[in-house]
Amino acid sequence: MSKKNKVVRIALSGGIIGMLTTNPRKALEDRIEKENQDGWNAIYFNDHKTANLFITVLQIVVLVLTLGIWTFGAGYMILFEKDS
Repeated sequence: MSKKNKVVRIALSGGIIGMLTTNPRKALEDRIEKENQDGWNAIYFNDHKTANLFITVLQIVVLVLTLGIWTFGAGYMILFEKDS
């Protein structure tokens, strides 16, 4: 029997809105539960950080333009597998 893998990214908001409305633990739990119902098993997760300089600068620009209220943020990468 072979295994199938997939990687899922969970994006989180940044800025003041992100601090007030984002619960990283709940976001992880909800996505893992959804994938479990579809037969996928989470085998690994890691913080997703932007390594691209352009994206980092864009995040800062958006944060400044919104006066610190919102920016798109990092998140998590989750590796799932299931039997095929």
